[in-house]
Amino acid sequence: MVAGAVVTYAMKDRAGRAADHVMELRRDIAREKDLMNILQAEWSVLDQPSRLQELVGRYSSYLHLTPLDVRQLASLEDVPDKPIEVPGASLDRMITSGVAKSGSAKPILAKPIVAKPTTAQASIAKPRPRDLAAQSGANP
Repeated sequence: MVAGAVVTYAMKDRAGRAADHVMELRRDIAREKDLMNILQAEWSVLDQPSRLQELVGRYSSYLHLTPLDVRQLASLEDVPDKPIEVPGASLDRMITSGVAKSGSAKPILAKPIVAKPTTAQASIAKPRPRDLAAQSGANP
């Protein structure tokens, strides 16, 4: 009977501690939510366009900020394609790098393969960002 009472008291004590821990976690969560709301409000104040424009005007001589030049913009067609490397080519280089070279014989290295569009892919016109903006009604 005494053992049963001790076990019951221990279980009640553990349950009480667990309930206290849950309440502490709930308070911490509520505190974090309040802090997030405050930080979001501060960010919206700091991110106002009028404030940012005033800061640009105030510190323009120090920051040397200039307006964006239209010639700095590029389209996706201006970006070169990344060459596709054959997985075995790097392995071949690793294998042949440890081989002693005799005479003027050079190891043959695989050249990267650049993917070319097929005729079916080439015939499909790719929409340009300004075409997409015109379709959506945005002013580029």
